[in-house]
Amino acid sequence: MLSKIVKKLTEQIVLNVPGITEEKAEQIDYGLYTAFSDVLKLLAVLITAQILGKLDYALVAVIVFAVNKSYLGGVHAKTQLGCLITHFTIIFGSIYLSEIISIRHFNVILFLVAIVLAILYAPADLVTKPIITLKRKKELKIKGIIVLLIYFFTTFFTPSIYSNIISIITLISTFNVTPIMYKLTKNKRGGIV
Repeated sequence: MLSKIVKKLTEQIVLNVPGITEEKAEQIDYGLYTAFSDVLKLLAVLITAQILGKLDYALVAVIVFAVNKSYLGGVHAKTQLGCLITHFTIIFGSIYLSEIISIRHFNVILFLVAIVLAILYAPADLVTKPIITLKRKKELKIKGIIVLLIYFFTTFFTPSIYSNIISIITLISTFNVTPIMYKLTKNKRGGIV
C-alpha cells in the first residue's frame, strides 16, 4: 500500500517538475518510500513506548540508534515488516535489558567492543547506498568514532538505565557493520571496500 502511495506521489512530481529523468524519478521514489516508512516506523515505536510507559527510554534508544546508523552504516532488513520487527526488537530489547542489568562498568565493557568493531569495519555501506570515495569513507569513520566517544563519556554522567541503553544500542549498531552480519542478512556492501 505504501509503495502505491509513493508511486503516485512520484508520478505527480515527474508530471509537475520539468526535466526529471527516469533515473532521478527512481531516486525520488526510493527516497520518498524510505522517508515515509521510517516516519511510520518511528511513530509505531513511540506510540508503543508511550503506551508501555517507556517513552523517555525509547527516545534515547531511537536517537542513539539513528545517529550511529547515519555515521557507521550497517545492514538493513530486506522487507519493511522485517525492518519493523527488527527495530522494535532492538529498541525494546535494549530498554528491557537495561532495566535488569546491573553490572559494574557495563558501559566500559560494551564500548570497548563497540569501538574496536567501528575501527575495524565502519562505515559499512550497501549496494543501494554506497560510499563512493575514500575521503567520504574516512570522514564517516572519524565522525562515527567521535560520536561513539561522546556517547561513551555521556554514559558516566547519566542514570544507569540510560547508560545501559546507550551502551547496548551502540554495541548493536557496531555489530551491524561486521562481515558476519552482512553474511547472515544476505546484504552486500557497495562502493569502496
